[in-house]
Amino acid sequence: MATNVTLNAKQINGGTREIISKTSQLTQVLRTFETLYTQKLPSCDGMTVEGFMSAMGVERFTTTNKLGKVTKKGYTPGTIRKGWNDSMQTEEGKMCVFKNVPAKYKDEDGTVYRVFTPEEAEKIDGKCVSRFMLSEIADDKWTVAIILRGLKQGRDFKKYNDRSVESEMAWEEVENLCIIRVVEDENGKEVREIVEIEKDEVYF
Repeated sequence: MATNVTLNAKQINGGTREIISKTSQLTQVLRTFETLYTQKLPSCDGMTVEGFMSAMGVERFTTTNKLGKVTKKGYTPGTIRKGWNDSMQTEEGKMCVFKNVPAKYKDEDGTVYRVFTPEEAEKIDGKCVSRFMLSEIADDKWTVAIILRGLKQGRDFKKYNDRSVESEMAWEEVENLCIIRVVEDENGKEVREIVEIEKDEVYF
């Protein structure tokens, strides 16, 4: 039913961000599974979604009443954490996934830039510097895809960890770095300005 409430652009953008944030909490994302437990997966010889998750190390939460009857509930952050590789969790219990993380640089005004090698900066569509590394999953950035990616990586941890070590070694060999600023020339036209930066000012 339509209402007479009119939202301005700021409210629409803010509300959209806030709803996305709220629906991307792990507990909310896990509710997606509630109607899928018994659905079969043809690629896994008819195994159900619940069976697949169990094989990946994640069981549904269960409760037991006074008569000893066990009732299955849904997945919880705790049951997901039990299936997560210990080496992909922080000391504080935050879960992480391996992914390419772009290098960044923040100037004195607080503006954040992507970082490039001089060769890539010269290109119009140059590729920024990145590292393949373990990255903590923010509380409001969960998706079903991230859950499954993390479980998959955890089962083949050595493969992904070796790749991250190779990426770190490659980063250590990089020497010259720069950022690209867009500035106005003497005619008021926007042009790309390549600015060299110090490696120790770069973060991931």
